[in-house]
Amino acid sequence: MGAPCVIQGDYNQGISHYLRSADLARAYNRYSQENQLKVVGYTYADWGNPTKALYYLRQSLAVHAALPRRNGYDWYAYTYRGMTLAYRQLHNYPAALRYATLALAGIPTDTTRRYAADVPRVQAYGLTLKSAVLLDMGREAEADPPLVRARQLADSLGLKLHNQGGGYLDLEATWARYYAARHEPARAEQAWLIALQQARQIKSVPLRLAYLRALANFYAQQGQTELAGRYARAGLVLADSLRAVQGAFQVAGYEAERAEQAQQARIQGLRLAQVQAAARARRQRLLLFSTLAVLALLAGLGFVLWRGNRRQRQANTALNRLNEAVTQQKQELQTQRDQLNTSLTELRATQAQLIQREKMASLGELTAGIAHEIQNPLNFVNNFAEVSTELMAELREAQAAGDAEEVTALAGDVTQNLGKITEHGRRAAAIVRGMLEHSRTSTGERAPTDLNQLCDEYLRLAYQGLRAKDKSFNAALETEFAADLPLVSAVGPDVGRVLLNLFSNAFYAVHKRQQTGEASYQPIVGVSTHVANNHVHLQVRDNGGGISPEIQQKIFQPFFTTKPTGEGTGLGLSLSHDIIAQGHGGSLAVESREGEGTEFTITLPR
Repeated sequence: MGAPCVIQGDYNQGISHYLRSADLARAYNRYSQENQLKVVGYTYADWGNPTKALYYLRQSLAVHAALPRRNGYDWYAYTYRGMTLAYRQLHNYPAALRYATLALAGIPTDTTRRYAADVPRVQAYGLTLKSAVLLDMGREAEADPPLVRARQLADSLGLKLHNQGGGYLDLEATWARYYAARHEPARAEQAWLIALQQARQIKSVPLRLAYLRALANFYAQQGQTELAGRYARAGLVLADSLRAVQGAFQVAGYEAERAEQAQQARIQGLRLAQVQAAARARRQRLLLFSTLAVLALLAGLGFVLWRGNRRQRQANTALNRLNEAVTQQKQELQTQRDQLNTSLTELRATQAQLIQREKMASLGELTAGIAHEIQNPLNFVNNFAEVSTELMAELREAQAAGDAEEVTALAGDVTQNLGKITEHGRRAAAIVRGMLEHSRTSTGERAPTDLNQLCDEYLRLAYQGLRAKDKSFNAALETEFAADLPLVSAVGPDVGRVLLNLFSNAFYAVHKRQQTGEASYQPIVGVSTHVANNHVHLQVRDNGGGISPEIQQKIFQPFFTTKPTGEGTGLGLSLSHDIIAQGHGGSLAVESREGEGTEFTITLPR
């Protein structure tokens, strides 16, 4: 059931089916278990999760090493090909080349007819993959002989893109990459189109997506923007459908189910142990009361029989000792119960942490938006570069004609174009830096932080930063810090980044309003702190131009900015919101009126 799901691009369901088969086969057929594990690893490599792929492929090798060898079965080649794919995704090309070579070695001592018949097919797969690795390493000359041999084997055996028991034979795509590296675009284009046609014939959604993206990149490199856009749009539609089907974590849901079942089993075991301990305590108390009753009866009989204080004192001594033993035993039982409760609490906390860690894994998805946002500055760079090339040709003609005035004018145009290229290149770099900051996970540790001091420090820093750019700018700074403000557990540098962003935006707003020449306008930026409802509140306010209600609804979205091109990336407030809400469990809100000013409120738990 796993293979049809994988063909349709639903790796989540496909891998889950394979893992269930591996779990079932563990008890009755270890050969089948080993086979399912390496299929899981290979599929994870196709899905783009090399870490999981290597984990299951190595498990498969470990299980295989513990089993008796069977002639006629050279399944190491399939495993090594999966490891080659994983190491290629990790950009560890020497390791990838080593395993691609191992996939060709085979088992020299196996001379059975079945093994000999299967060798050409295995060689075709291995040679194709080895050529792909050599192309990754930029060694095109070395990639040619194995690729030619792979073509001969595939043609003689009638191998297609997908063959039973062998996975995908990515031969046409590898030839396309080879032709592209050799600067033969016509042959490369033909090979890519054949590869896409084959993927459509076998109805493989993942391969279609990969080839659509490759064709979009190829046409973009060739300057054929219309074709590049068409294939890129087709790829986006197909990628959206895949993402909707299988999610974004690239980890099979069955693995989470299996981990949850193991966790619940441990919790149930602890609860059962706690119940059994309580039952033992009840039995021990009952035994103690019975013992006390017997001892009391013996003491009475001793008093009656011996009629002396000696027996009475001995009975009392024995009773005191029993009381001490009972007290000690009760203390031990109490200690054991406390330990069990502590273990149960720790397990529940661990379970909550695992769930939170899985939720946080989706943060890196935001970086996919950079492809769209960076396109504008890159288009500007390309356009200005092409115009500069034409201007330089005209300049050389003017120089040859001795027209000094035309040369000067053309040189000025070229200089202006180069300035524009630099400006938009910096814009693209700013977007990339912002995306990297947005997708990274903070490694800082929380510590008690004085927010009053932090606010004052970053307010002055933002003010001096703007004055360094414009010496004529002045603004009134207003601070209202609560004297009894408690220390807050926070990551100081991260909260500082949020404050610096809010202060910088406030100074930018009042500076823009001042530049309009409004009479009697005095720029004011203020910050205040106070405690309410067991939370610490920080307000950053300005008397700038304000923000409209429509813009307020989108202000925390990534890449949304009201600043002119080149002055902002649209990631500052989005990153600030994530730091406060996800990193510190607080909130970041905005209130604004057009023509009056804006106030941002940060709320953090004490």
